Amino acid sequence: MKTEIVPKSNTPKTKRGEDRQKKLLNTAIKVFLEHGYEGASLEKIILDAGGSRSTIYSLYGSKKGLFLACLKSLVEEVYFAYAEHYDESRPWEEELIVFGRVFLTSILDDRAVNTSRLIFSQAAKDPDIGNWYYTEGAELSYLCFAKVLENKLPLSLEELKPLAQHYIEMLKADLYMKRLCGVSVSLNDQIISDEVRLCADIFIKYLKSNDTDLSCRYCSAELSAKTRPPEDPLHSLRRYP
Repeated sequence: MKTEIVPKSNTPKTKRGEDRQKKLLNTAIKVFLEHGYEGASLEKIILDAGGSRSTIYSLYGSKKGLFLACLKSLVEEVYFAYAEHYDESRPWEEELIVFGRVFLTSILDDRAVNTSRLIFSQAAKDPDIGNWYYTEGAELSYLCFAKVLENKLPLSLEELKPLAQHYIEMLKADLYMKRLCGVSVSLNDQIISDEVRLCADIFIKYLKSNDTDLSCRYCSAELSAKTRPPEDPLHSLRRYP
């Protein structure tokens, strides 16, 4: 059975409403991480965040709906952070580095790692959660980055989707997997940058080995508006127009 996440009516209409919903989700994330999905109670969340059980049910429908809304919020945090760094005129090779640093830094965070562990443990008991997270987490990340690359490379979105997927999974393959498995690993900006550079170099070498003209499609300021893509590939991820 498909789980409804956040109905359209959930979108706060005021700054005050947005702040309250943000507080509720942040509190719920903290409680879920501290007590696990099954051990977390709505009473504890309400006690810490304020509000009422009826508010939670009207917004999210159920405890599961609240949990999935928390996951959605965490996924969006990564892409809101990246959207702040996106530059349409940046060469695609450099965009790999910028995206890689933001993405890898985000998923290596303690909260992100612990959330992933919680998702995997709960997905074994409730396939809805695993299916939702793969679709709205993993697949969405592949699509979003493929759209970024589509703005910069002479390849179709369908061609770029698997490339984006493999780049993202390369970023996760070493440091993130070690953290996920509880392996002790030293982390600092230089280590993360070196890992991103390695992944980017592999990706660049693969693309350039295909003897394709990979010059940026839309980076030139001389190109007319008609030749540019119809919309910002990260438009839907930006908080403000």
